[in-house]
Amino acid sequence: MAGNSVGPGEGGRLDRRSLLQRAGAAVVAGAAGCITPNTEVEADGPAEELLQKGFDAAGIEPPFETTIAITSDDERMQFAQLFETALENTGFFDVSIDQREFGSYLDLLTAAADEGENAMFVMSWTGGWDPDDYVNMLFHSDNHAPDGFNVNHYANDTVDEYIDAALEETSRDERVGIYRDLQEELVADAPAAFVRFRESAHVWNDDVVADWRTYPLRPGSYYAVYAPWAGVSTDIADGDEFVGDLDSDVTAYDPVRMNDTASSQATALVYEQLVGIDFDGEVRPMLADEWERLDATTYRFSLREGVRFHNGEELTAAHVEGSLERYEGTPRETDVYDWYESATIVDDYTVDIECWREYGPLEQSLFNVPIVPMAAIDGDHDLESAPIGTGPYRFVEHRSADHWRLERFDDHWFQGDGSVPETPPIETVTLEIVTERASRQGALEAGNVHCSPDVPAASLASFERDDAYGVDRRVGGGFDAVIYPLYCDPFTERAVRRGCTMLLPREQILETVYDGIGEVAYTPISPLLEGYTDESFRESIAETYVRPN
Repeated sequence: MAGNSVGPGEGGRLDRRSLLQRAGAAVVAGAAGCITPNTEVEADGPAEELLQKGFDAAGIEPPFETTIAITSDDERMQFAQLFETALENTGFFDVSIDQREFGSYLDLLTAAADEGENAMFVMSWTGGWDPDDYVNMLFHSDNHAPDGFNVNHYANDTVDEYIDAALEETSRDERVGIYRDLQEELVADAPAAFVRFRESAHVWNDDVVADWRTYPLRPGSYYAVYAPWAGVSTDIADGDEFVGDLDSDVTAYDPVRMNDTASSQATALVYEQLVGIDFDGEVRPMLADEWERLDATTYRFSLREGVRFHNGEELTAAHVEGSLERYEGTPRETDVYDWYESATIVDDYTVDIECWREYGPLEQSLFNVPIVPMAAIDGDHDLESAPIGTGPYRFVEHRSADHWRLERFDDHWFQGDGSVPETPPIETVTLEIVTERASRQGALEAGNVHCSPDVPAASLASFERDDAYGVDRRVGGGFDAVIYPLYCDPFTERAVRRGCTMLLPREQILETVYDGIGEVAYTPISPLLEGYTDESFRESIAETYVRPN
């Protein structure tokens, strides 16, 4: 689509009304014209009428052979089977299921568009505390795989303009409006179908673990062990070792190379950032104790004095500058260079950060950028050999496919307050690597693991009824979705994608696959981000675009 894009440095504001008018015109234009019905399959209902329209436009005779690609997980198989049945019952599709180990699945997913893979992908996405986390990497045309996670090479000028404008908007009210318009456009165009908002849920041995709190985002699953910046810490009744679990192996130690949740979970107590976002979504001081906005694009951060890295270095402004700039040319480059222009060292404990554009979610973005020692910045130490940060725990060992172990860092900067003790009560943190959900539950019940963030959804209700266990459930920062192969007929036709999206048995998937754990999703942004999405907004989108009527 043509349009007035708001680019870097232009300082303009997106004309939302104009974009909505253009988006609406596109929908009307797409629905106009005569449809020659296909005589082989009789459409029954609004979803199938859309499929028929799209098949005819693409010149495809049903049944069309396609695949649903999933990871090797029992829940994913049940999900895929329900979707397979819904599609095949229309007569328009002949569906097979391709189940793979995660590594093979990820290779197929990221190469799918380049290789023209005829497959719909059932996938999960973990977002964060800003709405951009849920849309940019998946749907902006600058983020086509393999460099980004726009795996179906989706391109929509209106979507790009919404995403870019929202990033440059610093008014929350304006950002809310833009992201609501963006979500409506995504659901109308249907490059993906959003199925379920996930929950973060922890189960722990209540006789051993005290005062546990569930962090709603999975990378922070073990913040509750000791997060003084968030006012949270945990104690255990017997011994000095806390034992948790990870659902997959740790694949990267260096923040600039992490692209998996397990690596983020394992290193969350090792690394720290300038600012933190607590268990309720509030921005809190971490390595920076104060900051202010000097002008539209410049921020000044004052650092805590006397902070030590695990290798003995003292934190200075040079560490901040170097930690930001080492992202250039790495797999996580956009974490920083989507907004970062330069840093100016004012003194040892003061640094000015200059953005190349006005940037609304700067604080949330800084929470994703760990500060690392000069040894790593200069190249004298490879963080992939051993992670080094300023966190309350330091790295001890990693036995691949077995466990990850940390020990208390006695020189941590926190000096105690009325709610959190000066020293972490737990001396050693061991995370057992247990890839099967049933095995994680068994380890918890046998007492080999004290706490797990990933037991089978069907088991949570029984744990909640058992006084021996504590359970904490919160709406999470992620969704399950089906990604369509937009590069492959008939999925090039929006009508086909919309028809498939209508047919997805969301309620049945939620109840039978996930035992009611989570919430039906029609839009991408999690209810965790109140304001950007609420129940009435999601219901309106569902009634307009998703539910057959």
